Amino acid sequence: MAIGGLLPILIVVGIIVLVVRLLGSRERSSGESSGVSVRRVFQYLAMLATLVISCIGVAGLIDAAAASARQITVDTGEIARSISFVVVGLPAFTALAAYTRRGLRDDPGEARSAGWASYLTLTLFVSLVVSISFLIALFGRLLTGDGLDRVALVNAVIWGGVWAAHWWVAQRYADAGNMRLEHLLGSLVGLSVMVAGAAIATANIFVEFYDAVFDVPVVGSAREAIVTPLVAFIVGGLAWSWYWLRTARREARSLLWTAYVLLAGVLSGVLMVVGGLGTGLFRVLQWFLADPSGTAAAHFEVVPAAIAVVLVGGADWTYHRLVLSAGGERGRTEVDRVYGYLLAGAGLLVTGGGIATLLTYAVWTLAGTEITGSDNDVIAVALTLLVVGGPLWAIYWSRIQRARASDAAEEVHSTTRRVYLFAILGVSGLVALVSLIVLVYAVVEDALDGTIGSATLDAAAVPLALVVTAGALAWYHFVVVRHDRAEMPAAPKPHVRDVILITADGQDLTQALTEADMRVRTFHAASNPVDLASIDEVLAALGSETHQTVVVVTTEEGGFEVVPLD
Repeated sequence: MAIGGLLPILIVVGIIVLVVRLLGSRERSSGESSGVSVRRVFQYLAMLATLVISCIGVAGLIDAAAASARQITVDTGEIARSISFVVVGLPAFTALAAYTRRGLRDDPGEARSAGWASYLTLTLFVSLVVSISFLIALFGRLLTGDGLDRVALVNAVIWGGVWAAHWWVAQRYADAGNMRLEHLLGSLVGLSVMVAGAAIATANIFVEFYDAVFDVPVVGSAREAIVTPLVAFIVGGLAWSWYWLRTARREARSLLWTAYVLLAGVLSGVLMVVGGLGTGLFRVLQWFLADPSGTAAAHFEVVPAAIAVVLVGGADWTYHRLVLSAGGERGRTEVDRVYGYLLAGAGLLVTGGGIATLLTYAVWTLAGTEITGSDNDVIAVALTLLVVGGPLWAIYWSRIQRARASDAAEEVHSTTRRVYLFAILGVSGLVALVSLIVLVYAVVEDALDGTIGSATLDAAAVPLALVVTAGALAWYHFVVVRHDRAEMPAAPKPHVRDVILITADGQDLTQALTEADMRVRTFHAASNPVDLASIDEVLAALGSETHQTVVVVTTEEGGFEVVPLD
């Protein structure tokens, strides 16, 4: 009991310590003292916490007031909690907000700080997710005839207001470069809701049309199954349009921007297409191999939904591919490698599962084991895995190998390739080793008992199939690793990765360096450099300096440049 009560506190403390370390290290690189960094962390964490409890309290009081007006009994404990949240949280948040506003006005570095950017990012992200959830619930119930959801309406207005207010504040009091992560997070939320809503709504529409054509009995409300996902599609589309089409799409094509387009956009589309095709193929194979009960119309009812998922996933895939190609020729980044190796690994895993399953049933056939209807279902699954996974692995692995052939130095030395190869080699080798132990045990046990026969072959089918499949995968990737090492070219010439920029206004240069795949740490100069000839002059200048952080750089002529930082 005591441990369970302490666990949430320990989690919160752990999060605070992590945030303090992350933001503290970032702001120390910007010339801020550790005390300022810690102050900002706790200040903005307190602001976020008091904002959340204030919103919960206000929503609870409004709901209680509406329930009382309708003469509905209200839980006094809920009312007490809401009042305490408002009485404590709202004044605390107001005071912290006023203090923050004064700091933003008096200290230019506050608006560029990681703490302020993190607060805005977290608040906008949380309020966006909550607002979208309640808006879907609100309009979904209204359009399906379930009436007005008062709780959803109140919370949608409150959290929507929080989002709108903080968006306005971010546009005026935050550094644009620090808000790029929030723009991509908002784009991700909107895209996820929009694509999910579109896939579910389209699938239900196709299934409804299919049921009407083939006279399949309908279970549940078709209207609710279509209307609610459509609402999610519209709400998510509005959020995605605001964040992506209006904002993030026009920003610099940084590594994080590329990761969003490739992993959130292209990768999700590919997986939807593959999943939809696999589902449809399985239904076809199951019908011919397993001879399921029921009519063909009822059996293939899921196929229209699978087609809908393929169409929506294909649209998602195509759009984000066009976005990437619109930027012109670009080099192969580590994000591209992660994307390619993830899909190659997924295809390899699926293909391996299909091969191992088919080998198992082949051995059982040799052993004379009876193959039942449920076994035929598994065979249909194995064939589906093989047909879907094989091309997926072949397409992306061939692209990877072509990239290796065109730029061996960069590809072979990449961390992603090494992790992928050794992960596949290690896992498949371990599976083969364990399966071999099980196989030898089964054979030796029957040999000692003098009962070697078809029963032995039957028991050894699964470990034998795993030994063959995993062993083949391990051997192939071992050959690839050995080939990489044998032909490993010299390490690529080191190039600039981290740039320290000291400037009064370097937004254009920062953007150009970011687009060139360099990490930029910007220190904002308070004035132009001052040239000094001796150490005594440097000490005198530092003694009269009013700024806390100053950069001193030696020149080729033996002098010094002194640059005060904000």
